[in-house]
Amino acid sequence: MMFKYRAKTAGGDIVSDIREDQSEESALTWLRSQGMTPISVEASAAAAVMTSKGRSSLFQKELIARKIKIKDKVVFFKQMATMVNAGVTVAASVELLSRQSDNKTLARTLSSMKDMVGGGVTMAGAMGRFPKVFSHLEIALVRAGEEGGVLDVCLTRLAAFVEGQYTLQKKIKGAMIYPMAIISVTILALAALCIFIVPIFREAFANIGLTKLPALTEAIFAFSDFLRTWWFTFPIPFILIWYAIKYIQKTPGGKRFFDARRLKYPIFGDIIFKAALSRAFRTFATLLAAGVSVLDSLEMASGVSDNVIIADAFSVMRLRAQNGVPLSTSAADQHLFPLMISHMLSVGEETGAIDEVMAKIADWYDMELDEKIKALTSIMEPLIIILIGGVVGLIVSAVFIPLVQSLQEFM
Repeated sequence: MMFKYRAKTAGGDIVSDIREDQSEESALTWLRSQGMTPISVEASAAAAVMTSKGRSSLFQKELIARKIKIKDKVVFFKQMATMVNAGVTVAASVELLSRQSDNKTLARTLSSMKDMVGGGVTMAGAMGRFPKVFSHLEIALVRAGEEGGVLDVCLTRLAAFVEGQYTLQKKIKGAMIYPMAIISVTILALAALCIFIVPIFREAFANIGLTKLPALTEAIFAFSDFLRTWWFTFPIPFILIWYAIKYIQKTPGGKRFFDARRLKYPIFGDIIFKAALSRAFRTFATLLAAGVSVLDSLEMASGVSDNVIIADAFSVMRLRAQNGVPLSTSAADQHLFPLMISHMLSVGEETGAIDEVMAKIADWYDMELDEKIKALTSIMEPLIIILIGGVVGLIVSAVFIPLVQSLQEFM
């Protein structure tokens, strides 16, 4: 079987090569016999995603179906950092945490990792066998810590990074959930009004001989009749539109189209843009501070942006960086980024502290997001009240206008 390995030589150099061997343990033994410290050993093809003990298909399905919560991962990284800093071996730390984790899926993952790490596989290599649990970014940070001999520092940074992303995610979801919840409840209330209350008034009008009704009232009555008869078809157009958008987004052209439009949404577009930049620059800064190369950091930063337009901008910066173009120049040429970013990048390149500058940019965008979300929340509440009041007032007017007209004729 062919194995791809990375190892550190006695002189501190990192080497990568491919070796044919009977098993992963044999490959590890050979590397140590050559005076090298293994960093990662991966089998080719399908064997690369299997554990040294062989993971069952049932566990693979469980990892896909039951995602591990971000909070559990934050706790795991923090506890690992504390234990490694205290001098506990990685294998012993993983074994202990596998026994005390409340998340069963994470516990089983760590149990499998314990066997690999105990057999000589690095922590990053063991994490790489579980792509449904650990992201490329998390694996890269752990690998950088192992190669640099600062695993505890990188684990602490990783925990802080994951926790920060979780907090940012909650803020954005919180800003979106409130108006969506209010609008949904309003739609249900109006539907109930049209189905159960409006028909009572229609019957009352017929009993008192009101046959000539205003156009608005006739429209409300017609809509009420439609809902009463075809209420089960009402969600169908929305469901079809949702699935159509999901399908189109899976195509490269469709994803690019919708990602570009998202950045231009009124009010929400600016929040989406700032959140994506905050994620990307925070990732870039964290990876650089951990010792990951600029090119690899740019590649991973483009991946976490979750927007094709922003990812393309980072990819262009990476491509030009390969040719020796400064990041500040590339950022200035990308009209997507504000001028402030190129200026701060220029300062970072001159002082040799690009990671610190990138972290400050991410902090600034986080602060901007906080202000935007607070402003949005304060604005949305009166707007929603006005919208609800307007719709309810429209229905009430449609019902009471004929009554007022009939009273005037009677008098």
